[in-house]
Amino acid sequence: MRASPVYICLVIAGIVAVALLLLLKSRVPRTQSAHAPEMKLGPIRHQNLSDAIIARIRRFEPILAEVYPQTHEAWVDGFQRDVHPEQEVAIWEALAAAYQGFTEKRSLSLDAKKEAFGLLLVRSSRDEQQTLSGETLRHLSRADAEELMRLYSAPPQPILYEKR
Repeated sequence: MRASPVYICLVIAGIVAVALLLLLKSRVPRTQSAHAPEMKLGPIRHQNLSDAIIARIRRFEPILAEVYPQTHEAWVDGFQRDVHPEQEVAIWEALAAAYQGFTEKRSLSLDAKKEAFGLLLVRSSRDEQQTLSGETLRHLSRADAEELMRLYSAPPQPILYEKR
């Protein structure tokens, strides 16, 4: 008994579909946890950043200085290592805008400001609901944390890294 040409085509199409799915699955980045000691700085990918990007960095540096003290050189170095520094700067601009909008309306302790900053860091890579689910707040009220989440309007950008 011979297989019909239609049957042979269907079998080949099935094999190709499975192979394509396996290939695509192997290329999709997976979400994984990494501990800070396991992480190493990537290489400098951009020897020079544009004057426009440098100016944008300088605008949010003082806003975050109290909770994320970095020298200007350290900020620039970090963005030089990013694959897409302009996109990363935009994330930090959104974070700084939300932080400033939240903190300038309130008299907060340094611990509360640090907690707000930490929540915004998490929010930059997750949505609002994921950020607040299971979060134990020590220095901010739940209402404050929800207000802070509303102030951060950028979409979540998962943190990608290369495993070496």
